[in-house]
Amino acid sequence: MNAVIFDFDGTIADSFDAVIAIAHKLTGRKQLADIDHVKAMRDNNHMGLKHAVFSLDIPHWRLPWLVSRGRRIMSDNIHSIPVFEGIEEALAELAHEQFELFVVTSNSRKNVERFLSEKELISYFKKIYGGAGLFGKGRLLKRVLKENSLSSNTAVYVGDEDRDVVMARQLKLPIVAVTWGYNSEELLLKHQPSAIVKDPKQLATTIDKLLLKVENH
Repeated sequence: MNAVIFDFDGTIADSFDAVIAIAHKLTGRKQLADIDHVKAMRDNNHMGLKHAVFSLDIPHWRLPWLVSRGRRIMSDNIHSIPVFEGIEEALAELAHEQFELFVVTSNSRKNVERFLSEKELISYFKKIYGGAGLFGKGRLLKRVLKENSLSSNTAVYVGDEDRDVVMARQLKLPIVAVTWGYNSEELLLKHQPSAIVKDPKQLATTIDKLLLKVENH
């Protein structure tokens, strides 16, 4: 059975504005007060999440607390976060093609399950793996592969950040980078994803071609 492993924030859920608002509330950093300014900074500097965090001069020892507290605040606001347009149709198409679907995320499993349930998308997914930590999705992704007997020949990862591309490449896992999330197309391409998608309508076809290419090698 082939599988697609999705990132959540910035890939399925359009949560960027909510994440920045929460970060501003918790850190008090004035750079985060204006969402448009943050987006411009991200796009103009082609900045990944790790560099964005470090640019705020937040002590490393505070990061676990910020992540934990941020998840709890997001839980209270999860109903207001939208799904990216076209994602539901993409999930339906992949499910119709008999793909097993998973989520691997730094967000909490509870938040993701609640979100997907409220949006009536939960039935598409076999399992949600959450709570990876800000920079620790690699180990969780390895666990998904091991527990579900998946490999680089049978699974594709879908994410929106440069760190997703780097992580997948380290695991030799095909990675589809999407441009509607946190990072710019230019930054994603810099890290050489297996494929890049600009519209959810292209996801299923791109994944099919990618797995066929892997199979023929």
